[in-house]
Amino acid sequence: MQDKLQEYAELGLGSRLKRLSEFVMKEIQIVYTSCNINFDPYLFPIFKIIIDQSHTTTTDIQEKLHYTQPAITQALKKLMEKGLVEYKIDTSDKRKKLFQLTKKGNETHQIMIPLWKVIDQEVTTLTTFSSANLADHITHFESKLREKPLHQQILEKYTS
Repeated sequence: MQDKLQEYAELGLGSRLKRLSEFVMKEIQIVYTSCNINFDPYLFPIFKIIIDQSHTTTTDIQEKLHYTQPAITQALKKLMEKGLVEYKIDTSDKRKKLFQLTKKGNETHQIMIPLWKVIDQEVTTLTTFSSANLADHITHFESKLREKPLHQQILEKYTS
């Protein structure tokens, strides 16, 4: 079947990146669900910043990820609803909220460490390829993903 976005080459680059991002996120969601982990892959960057910083503010997250404030606020709300993150008021500046992992967040993080390692290895394997331009690189990555679903590759390695 013909892929019009591939035909558009660099003109369709933004649309292809969006499509690829959505596809990868859906595949990773299948992995989390299969492993009985209640987590949304879209929350990963903010969750990881909180893990790496031990406690952080929305401003710190914004500076590190270059996300909009509403996107950060929404993600933090979801992480709090899942019981993974909580905040405390900064004692030196009462206007600041310091976000940190909850006990459940720490437990979830520990479960995810080996899984993230496999995800990273599998995506690295699929994306390690030389090409003349980004559009060709994406085409190669997409063709690899069509050969065998990403979630299947990850789960096979993770459960073996």
